[in-house]
Amino acid sequence: MNGKLLILSSCVLALAASGAETDSPAPSVDRVGFPKDYAKGYEVLRTVARDEGAKVVTVYGNAPAASVTNRTQLPYPNGSVLVMETASTVKNAEGKPVKDAGGALQKDKVLGLHVMRRGKDFGAAYATKRSGEWEFVEYRADGSHITPPQKSSSCAECHIKAGAEKDFVYNGRFVAPDKK
Repeated sequence: MNGKLLILSSCVLALAASGAETDSPAPSVDRVGFPKDYAKGYEVLRTVARDEGAKVVTVYGNAPAASVTNRTQLPYPNGSVLVMETASTVKNAEGKPVKDAGGALQKDKVLGLHVMRRGKDFGAAYATKRSGEWEFVEYRADGSHITPPQKSSSCAECHIKAGAEKDFVYNGRFVAPDKK
């Protein structure tokens, strides 16, 4: 698996295990917004299959986010939305993941949408955990919160590790981030 995606997935798992901190600074309202119809209206920036966990992770970007095609265009424009969709895979009768004719795992149920939105003055509520002008929310496929904004400080703290030079985004569409 791509190392940066592994770090992000680890952050998501750590957040889930911690129950998210309730006393850490974070936004009080959801300015990210559930990305309805993201799978149809957003561009797929990259997909990573995780055989060991039988999951498929797909990163989508809305038009402003997808307009960034190389690191020289950073920071992302305000209004950019990135969605990291984690989905289970179709399994056969023996419980083994089913692959398509091209050898790719087939998506089954969406397990979570890890969404970040960039906007003017976004992120200030995270205080010392601020990762640029991004805010974060995690949703279930039905639009309900996995991690509401009030508990999203762990997301911001994790994205600090991506660094300001990458506008606090691990990879977006960048497969080989150090080569672009």
